[in-house]
Amino acid sequence: MSFAEDRANGRRHVTGRYRGEFRGCTAVVTGAGQGIGAAIAKGLAAAGAHVVLNGRRSETLDAVRAEITALGGSAECCVGDVTDPEHLSRLMAQAAGERGCFEILVNNAGIAGPTAPFAEITLEGWNETVAVNLTSVFLACKAALPYLQRSDHGKIVNIGSVTGKQPLVNRSPYAAAKLGVVGLTRTLAHELGPAGITINVVSPWLVEGQRLQEVVDSMSKERGLTPEALRSEMTAGTVFKRTVSEDDVVGTTLFLCSAAADNLTGQDINVSAGAVMY
Repeated sequence: MSFAEDRANGRRHVTGRYRGEFRGCTAVVTGAGQGIGAAIAKGLAAAGAHVVLNGRRSETLDAVRAEITALGGSAECCVGDVTDPEHLSRLMAQAAGERGCFEILVNNAGIAGPTAPFAEITLEGWNETVAVNLTSVFLACKAALPYLQRSDHGKIVNIGSVTGKQPLVNRSPYAAAKLGVVGLTRTLAHELGPAGITINVVSPWLVEGQRLQEVVDSMSKERGLTPEALRSEMTAGTVFKRTVSEDDVVGTTLFLCSAAADNLTGQDINVSAGAVMY
């Protein structure tokens, strides 16, 4: 099989590396109805985990659950808003079930937020972006902590972004929130370490999918560029001059949830085709 064919069939090979790794484990994935969150949920399920899918729309969650179960995996849904502490308490209790614990939390839920010059950003737009992309991570970790502490394999993976570590013009709320996730993660690594819980960040950049296309369309209009010109500008800053795939993010997330990463915590791993190396 060629390298190109291997990349084209990435999920099959990524999950194969961890086949059975998470059997007996339960994983909570927020924002699991589409995009990266759905891909991570499917990857964890394919590797043996029972996955609790969180999102705001029941129809998208049901579709992901159906796809997982059709392939022999195990999943259930919990519909709700990650900015609501009461919902998150119910979500984590549902995941813990009769065992009273679960092993993996992936904080993926997020929104793009407004695309506009800083002077035009409203307080409402700022607050919503920070609430979904940063405050929800705080709330979810807090709600999950009692159950993760009872597990002997506690893993938290926060999906961040390269944005914030490098400028992204007209995206100040998103950049601030995502960089905030890194600071929160590094601090919690010290606080959660004594309980044996690892917590890390995966920071993607230019992940192909609907979300990227929406961002490109919005930013290109704001800057007076064609979508093609903006994409070329964005990928020019990568080592490989290309975007990354959802499977690239899935593979890194599965690694961080596995026993192979038991001594990795407080790390911020860029999945960015070399766009950022710090």
